[in-house]
Amino acid sequence: MHQLTQQIMDTVIYPVLAVFFSLLFTWLAIRILPLLGYIDQPGGRHIHKKPTPRGGGIAIVLAFFLVMVFYGAYTLPKSVPGNLSLFWRLLVPSLPLVIVGLIDDRFSLRPWTKLLVQLLVGTLVWITGRQEYVCWGWVMPEWLSLALTIAWVVIIVNAFNLIDGLDGLAAGLALVSSVSLSIWFFITGNRDLEAVTMLIMAGTCVGFLRYNFYPAKIFMGDTGSTFLGLFFAVVGLYTVDRVVTITSLLLPLLVVGVPLFDVFLAIWRRTLRKVLHLGAPGSGIMDADQDHLHHRLLRRTGKQRSTAFILYSLAGVCSCFTLLFVIWRGSVPAIGFAALFFGMLIAIRRLGEQELFDSAMLLRNGLNKPRHGLLANMIHPFVDFSIIVLAYFITGWIIGASPINLELFVCSFTPPVILLCVSGVYRVYWLRAGLYDYWHLALTVLVGALLSCATIYYMFIFTGKTFNLDPHLVRSGFFLFSLLCVVGISLERFLLHYAEGFWVRNLGLCERDKTPVKPERIIIYGGGLACRLYVAYCYNCANRIDSGNVEVIGIIDDDLALKNLRINGFPVLGTCCDLDRIYEENPFRRIVVTSQNMPDEAIGMLRAFVSKTGVKICCFSLTEDYSAAELDRRSKKPESDDITPDLT
Repeated sequence: MHQLTQQIMDTVIYPVLAVFFSLLFTWLAIRILPLLGYIDQPGGRHIHKKPTPRGGGIAIVLAFFLVMVFYGAYTLPKSVPGNLSLFWRLLVPSLPLVIVGLIDDRFSLRPWTKLLVQLLVGTLVWITGRQEYVCWGWVMPEWLSLALTIAWVVIIVNAFNLIDGLDGLAAGLALVSSVSLSIWFFITGNRDLEAVTMLIMAGTCVGFLRYNFYPAKIFMGDTGSTFLGLFFAVVGLYTVDRVVTITSLLLPLLVVGVPLFDVFLAIWRRTLRKVLHLGAPGSGIMDADQDHLHHRLLRRTGKQRSTAFILYSLAGVCSCFTLLFVIWRGSVPAIGFAALFFGMLIAIRRLGEQELFDSAMLLRNGLNKPRHGLLANMIHPFVDFSIIVLAYFITGWIIGASPINLELFVCSFTPPVILLCVSGVYRVYWLRAGLYDYWHLALTVLVGALLSCATIYYMFIFTGKTFNLDPHLVRSGFFLFSLLCVVGISLERFLLHYAEGFWVRNLGLCERDKTPVKPERIIIYGGGLACRLYVAYCYNCANRIDSGNVEVIGIIDDDLALKNLRINGFPVLGTCCDLDRIYEENPFRRIVVTSQNMPDEAIGMLRAFVSKTGVKICCFSLTEDYSAAELDRRSKKPESDDITPDLT
C-alpha cells in the first residue's frame, strides 16, 4: 500500500513541479533573452508578425533536469544501482547540443556545423548507453551499432527541429509523445523511473506551452527543438529491447510519427527538386522551404490554432494505434502490420500531394527527354561503389582473405562510400571537369580508403581480430586497396571525359547538315591558349561557322622553337614567312588568327598574302561586352548563336 501511494505521489508531484519550474523559467526567459540579442525578426520564411524572443528552449532544459535531480535525490533508493542511468544518458549528450543550440539561436550557425555537432552527440549517446544489439540472432559489431545509433539520433533530432515552425507545435507533439510513452511504461510494469521521467517531460512542455501557444510570446528555437529530439531519441533506444526486431522498433518510431513523417516528406521533396531543378536556388537537400506539414495545413486552414490541433490529433491517433499494436503484437501481428502499411499509404496520399506530383514530373521528363549529363552524374555513384567492391575482392584474392567475411567487407566498403557521398564530388559535371575536380576526387577516395584501412587496423590491434590473415600481408593489402580505389575511380572519370570528346570529334555527335559538304581547309595563326579554345570550338560547333564544316590542316607561329612540333594535335607548319610554301603544298581557304599580340611585321605579311591569293582571314577573340546594345544584338540572333564566341 505504501509503495502504491508513493507511485501515485510521484506521478502527480513531480510533473506538477515540472509545470511550475517551466512556467517560472519561461517567464524569466521572455524578459532576459531579448537583452542578450535572442530576437527572432519577422519576414522571410517566418510566419510571425512581430519580433519575438527565441532560445526559450533553455527553460525546458533547466526545468526538466532540475526536477529530475529532485526526483533522483528524494525518491529513488540510492542502494539500487543504475536507477539514474536514463538521467545520465540524457544529461551527457545534452550539454554540447544545448550549448550549440544557444549559439545558433543567437548567431545562426551553418547547417553543416550543426550536423557535425549532432554526429558528436550521437557518439556520446552510444558511449553512455547500450553498445551491443542483437538483430534476428546476429550480434551487431560495435561499429555498426555506433553507426545506427548516430543515424537514429540525427534523424530524430532533425525531425523535431524541422517540425518546429508553428506556435506551440513542437512542444505539443512532445507532450503527446511523452504521455503515450508514460502509459506504455506503466502498462509494462516495474518501469516507474521511465514513466515518471516521461511525465516530467510532459509537465515541462505544458508549462512552456503557456507562453508558446498561439500567439506565442517566446519561441523555443534550436535549443529546445533539438533537445526534445534528443530526449525522444535516447528514450527510443532505451525502450528497444536488447534483441532488435521490427515490432520492438515500432513503439519509438510511431510515437514520434508526425515529425518523422515530415522528415521523410522533406527528404523526398528536396531530392526530387534537386533533380528536376538542378542548380536552381533553394533546390539543395539542406535548403529550407515552406512545404512542411504545418505549412501545408496552415495554407488550408488559415489558422495556426486549427493547424496545431490537427497535428496534435494526428499524433494522438498515431500514438494510440502504436500502443494497441504493441499490446496485441502477440495475437494479431499481421493485422497490425497491414493496418500500418495502409495507414502510411493514406497519409502519403492525403499529405504528400506535392511529392507525388514532383515524382510524376520526374518520370514524365525522364521518359520523354532524358538529360544525358544528369543521367551520367546519377550513374557515377553506382560505378564508384562497384569499383570499391571490385577493389576489395581483388585485394582479398591477392592477400588470401575470405571474400565472404561480412565484417571485413563492411569495414572496407563503408568509409570511402560515406566520404564520397558527403564530399560533394557528385555535384561535379564530370564531362566538363577541371584539374581541381580530379584532384579533389582522388584525394577524397584516398582518404576514404585510408579510413577503411585504419578501421581494419584498429580491429587487428585493439580487438584482437585477425580474420585469418597474415599481418605482413595486411599492410600490402592496405596499399593495394587504396591504389585500386583511387586509380579505378579516377580512371573511370577520365575515360568518360575522353570518350565524350572522341565521340564528338570522330562520330559527328554535333548537329550537321544532312547533305555532305566538303570541309573548308583552314590555317591557324598562333599556338597559344586561344588556339586551344578555338580548336575546341571548331570541333564541337563546326556547323555554326559560315561555310559549314572545317578542317584544320596546321598551325603557323612566329616562335621558331615550335617549328615541326605538334600543338593541340596539329603540326606547326612554319612562320608567316612560310605562307607561300604552305599554300602551294596544301591549299587552304581561310586563316584564323588566334594570337592576341601580333607584331606589325607579321600583320603586313598576312595582308600581302591575303591580297595576293584571295584567302579569307578572320580573327578569333573571346571578349566581354557589357553594353545594352550588344545584349540587344544577341537577343535578335537565333538561339544557336547565343553561346558562340565572336568570330570577325
